Amino acid sequence: MSDHAAPRAPAAPRYAVAAVLAGGGLAAVALVASGLPWWAALAGAVTGALLVACLASPFFGICATAFCLILASPNIYTLVVNTLQLHLYPYVFPLVFTFLGMLVRAAQGRLSLAARSAFMPVLLLIFVAETASLLWTPHTAWGLANIARLATNLLLYWCVVVLVDTPRRLDILFKTLFASAVMTAAGVLGALKWEYVLHVPLDRALKLVFEIYFYTTRAGGIESWNQSAGFLSVASIIAAGYAVLARTMLRRALWWLTAMFYFCMMLLPASRGALLGYCGAAVLLILALPATRRVLLRKTTLFIVLVIVGMLVTTPGYIDRMLVGFGYTGELLFSKKKASTSSSSDATGISTRVKIWRKGFQAVGESGGTVLGGLGTGGFMYRIKVFEVHNVYLAFYYDMGLAGVFLLFFLGFILVRRTFPIAMAYHARLARPPTTPDPAGPASADFVLVMFFAVLTAFAAEVAIHGLVDYDLTSFVSRYAFFYLALYDIVLGLAEARSAVPLDAGAAKA
Repeated sequence: MSDHAAPRAPAAPRYAVAAVLAGGGLAAVALVASGLPWWAALAGAVTGALLVACLASPFFGICATAFCLILASPNIYTLVVNTLQLHLYPYVFPLVFTFLGMLVRAAQGRLSLAARSAFMPVLLLIFVAETASLLWTPHTAWGLANIARLATNLLLYWCVVVLVDTPRRLDILFKTLFASAVMTAAGVLGALKWEYVLHVPLDRALKLVFEIYFYTTRAGGIESWNQSAGFLSVASIIAAGYAVLARTMLRRALWWLTAMFYFCMMLLPASRGALLGYCGAAVLLILALPATRRVLLRKTTLFIVLVIVGMLVTTPGYIDRMLVGFGYTGELLFSKKKASTSSSSDATGISTRVKIWRKGFQAVGESGGTVLGGLGTGGFMYRIKVFEVHNVYLAFYYDMGLAGVFLLFFLGFILVRRTFPIAMAYHARLARPPTTPDPAGPASADFVLVMFFAVLTAFAAEVAIHGLVDYDLTSFVSRYAFFYLALYDIVLGLAEARSAVPLDAGAAKA
């Protein structure tokens, strides 16, 4: 629905598509003939076809990975220690197949594996520090499980940054995310009506279990409520960017409706962190850009009205959750329970997070070694008996100690240092009077410019703000933080590579 100009990405050869279909069909026939159940034969055929497709076109593979990233309901897990689990999610299959396809293309001299990344060196240092912390992690097997997840996160990051290197490919990846967000919204709507749980033991010795779990506690659907809401928040912000890019009234209206649809679906899981991240990042964007600052009061008022109307239409009880989250103890407006009862029973509220963070600091303070080196990779989860840290910033210290704090500041320094010149250059362009002719064309039609601010806003919403109460570096939900950072790394690289973006004297002073 957008009509911005972007170079076309090379399509996979037609014979590869035919090979996928033929190979999948032959694999299905062979597996059925071998005596396997029909569902096992179908799963094997689909996996084989996916492997061929990813080998033929790694870019298709990374799009398949992005589409499946939110899909956590069907998975295979094993109990590592106590109740702590290591999960195998669907996105891992296309990710590994994509990596194999990249190696094949690199061996043929058709693909460079060097990542033009602003943050990859620091992420590799984080991996080294996390691996070194295995020396003092309280449970070695659980520590290795966390290192495996961190390695998968880095592989996801690297594949995205290497393969998505043009505006056209970024456009295709975004459209894939929109399709995945529709699937997420369907899961959220379904979780309001149905509940489904299936556990099938696969190997009792290895404690392997196949699970299909519909997250119905707060309408998460195919993923937990915080991550479903966060993913829909990102989709809504990027869709708003496409609305800015649209050149006709009809397309602009369709994209704004799409953004509002994702926003309303984001409200249904009632994730306060996702909503606060969305609102905080949106207000920061309105304040930062001269084009919106001119009409600050009108834009902000309209935005707040839309948020309140969206909550009233979709989940009125969300307003009660927000009030309780900020310490309200009176009668609730849309729920029958008392505010105090709701607050004490809310296992995902800020008060519960503060309690587990306090326990984490108590564990860190037990010895001088842990004060300096942290609890080791996965040590916080093992000691406090939770599945994630619920704070991407604290995770650096809990896992790696003072080295983690240094790496966190180093990563933040690079992010600001690389972002500021681009933001100032674009800011200077947007600050020009509307009557001044722009030799590069209207800024609202510049795909890289608009997506730079859209993805920066999405990253700020989900990682910088929502990350205060969610995510970490090695848990089963940590992949989202790495994926959102990879998206920002891509738009930052595209903006830096453009000849039209260099700072001039006026931009430097802005």
